[in-house]
Amino acid sequence: MKTGILGGTFDPIHLGHLSIALAARDELGLDEVLLMPAKVSPFKQSKKHAPDSDRIRMVELAAEDLSRVRVSRWEIERNEVSYTYNTLDTLEREHPEIQFVFLMGTDSFLQLETWYHGKELLRRFSFALAPRPGFQRSEYEKKLDRYRDQYGAKVSVLRNEMIPVSSTDIRMRVKQGKSLRGLVPESVEQYIYEHRLYQEIS
Repeated sequence: MKTGILGGTFDPIHLGHLSIALAARDELGLDEVLLMPAKVSPFKQSKKHAPDSDRIRMVELAAEDLSRVRVSRWEIERNEVSYTYNTLDTLEREHPEIQFVFLMGTDSFLQLETWYHGKELLRRFSFALAPRPGFQRSEYEKKLDRYRDQYGAKVSVLRNEMIPVSSTDIRMRVKQGKSLRGLVPESVEQYIYEHRLYQEIS
């Protein structure tokens, strides 16, 4: 079995995230893709975010009509910083029958070597890179070649639709009372406004 993992704060989840999940599912022939909200991102420990229950519910709403895409509470139910190395190491030991592929955008990929046990991550696990708007192809291709040469990294490059959207922009639009059409699933937009999320978060 081959399973993709797309992690993140998902504060909130948006169509850019979903384009990565669907591209990986179809291009890599994955049996499933797990959307895995982080309890606490190592890069956002000092930042406020929406309550865990709201973030997980928005991810559930976004995934409910997508085939072979489901939500994992694995990280969010652990009261600790969500380090990718710990997650993949534990999941591989618990499920040796599953081949896991970690999905990531260009910004994360370029910094992967500096992550917690980053060099070991690159040596041990499989990745799929989803190009994001705002980055030149030459930026990630140079890094990709080095990761492969130095660590024997196993990395696939996806042909996902690059949607110019970020969670930060969405939160700002909510604060300004603007529509989120074309940025998040309709059910997620409805949930955000019904529950008055991001009214005070920049």
